[in-house]
Amino acid sequence: MASHLELDTADHEEPTWEVRQPGPRRRFDRRARMILGAAAVAALLANAGAAWAYWRFNSPEPQDEWAAGSRVEVTLTAISDPGRPLRPGSTGNLTITVTNQHAASVQLTSIVPGPGPVIADEVHREAGCVEPRVEFTRSEFPVSWEVPRNTVGAFILNGALTMRAGGSAACQGATFTVPVRAQASRP
Repeated sequence: MASHLELDTADHEEPTWEVRQPGPRRRFDRRARMILGAAAVAALLANAGAAWAYWRFNSPEPQDEWAAGSRVEVTLTAISDPGRPLRPGSTGNLTITVTNQHAASVQLTSIVPGPGPVIADEVHREAGCVEPRVEFTRSEFPVSWEVPRNTVGAFILNGALTMRAGGSAACQGATFTVPVRAQASRP
């Protein structure tokens, strides 16, 4: 004979109102209010500082500093064409990246060799390419490149580099970082 026991719901379920009884609401004591107030002031100052920095570095510069034709500084990086490595006696292209951090467009009118040495990529430097015989094919390259405000532009100078004969065999096929300078002004 099977027995079956039936319990009333009140006999086996625990009511939640007994576990979570609402009590008096706790208030923050004076120390907690001071800490929260100081944190709020610090957050306000940090946000105000960030807003000022954003405005300072992204706002248009005064118009008198940006008269048409005025010279400006731009950041340049230049590397040899990795798809067409230089060999002794051959010429190659130079890819120039121009970073215009100004609030107006800039016009580049010439590219010239910059101060400092030509540097091979890390793999070829470790293999012994410490003084590559890479140089410009001309002393100046007239260009007409415009870079819009707050952007980066990439340009190619065809046949701008050559590798002289007699260099280290470790330099063949390397990608070279080449120092360059530019004449830049506001159009």
